[in-house]
Amino acid sequence: MKTRHIFALLMLCFAVQACKKDKSPDPESDSCGLPVLQATSTVDLSNPCAIAVSKSGKVAITEYKDGYGLIGTTRVWNSYSDLLSKKAPLKSWQNIAAEAVAFDNNDNLYVTETEQTAGIKIYKHQLVNGQSTYTYHKILQSDYNNPRGIAFDSQNRLYLGDDGKDRLLRFDDPMNNDGYKVVAAVFGGLKGLAVLDDVLYITSYDKSRVYKSKLTAAGGLTETIIMEGMNKPVDIAAYGNYVAYSSPESSSITLLNQSQIMALTQNEANYSGCKKETTSTGALYGLAFVKTATGYGLLSAQHDRNKIVFYEPQ
Repeated sequence: MKTRHIFALLMLCFAVQACKKDKSPDPESDSCGLPVLQATSTVDLSNPCAIAVSKSGKVAITEYKDGYGLIGTTRVWNSYSDLLSKKAPLKSWQNIAAEAVAFDNNDNLYVTETEQTAGIKIYKHQLVNGQSTYTYHKILQSDYNNPRGIAFDSQNRLYLGDDGKDRLLRFDDPMNNDGYKVVAAVFGGLKGLAVLDDVLYITSYDKSRVYKSKLTAAGGLTETIIMEGMNKPVDIAAYGNYVAYSSPESSSITLLNQSQIMALTQNEANYSGCKKETTSTGALYGLAFVKTATGYGLLSAQHDRNKIVFYEPQ
């Protein structure tokens, strides 16, 4: 992966689609309002990279094999409980260097292939005899260079982090139209994207930053906050009052409290709120929150350990 190429070569991996806000009270947390995350389940999976969770609860996970342009398997499960109980996926297929994945608001799946292809493959969700399945629809392919994080807003517009050109792109109707608009540029190693309640979060690997921007009705950015000192973030996810980002370099997941990120209109503000870090071993990449019967949990792709780890707040 590119981050691994940055580490091992001076080498990387992503994904995410955030779930809706949970209306239930937050679990026990410390004085900062941040819970302790505890690993409660693991699933063996070869070289997991990007993770996405759909509005209906489907889970997609990509495989990234070390070595340029290698083919890995993308799998989709009906639910996180099917994944954790080690049931067979409802569908699987192959992608080249799939480092990011996201569901749109209709359960269609988008997978970025960063190497060789440099495009976004779209797989259409269909019901066949009452059962969900996916069929290849088309590819978005243009002048992107290392396309990375992808996410959808409430109007089903697709946002892409075009890492190699350090710019944020927007596709207003990606299922039917390949055209895009450049929304903003110059982030510094743009890797992961997440959208929650039409607020966009962006990670900057090179500058160790997280950007928070409110999306306008037209799909532009406003009220941008730049949070410094975020320790080489790659993937990012948001849910309820929490933002989580992964750092392969420190083998960690860091939680932030959204209410402590001030809604400023100025261009830059250092994050002065609390952080809570959960550490593991090896390179951690994709993150995705899931809604559970008791609240929420967080799926983490732990690439070097060949595992998906499920964390729950304690």
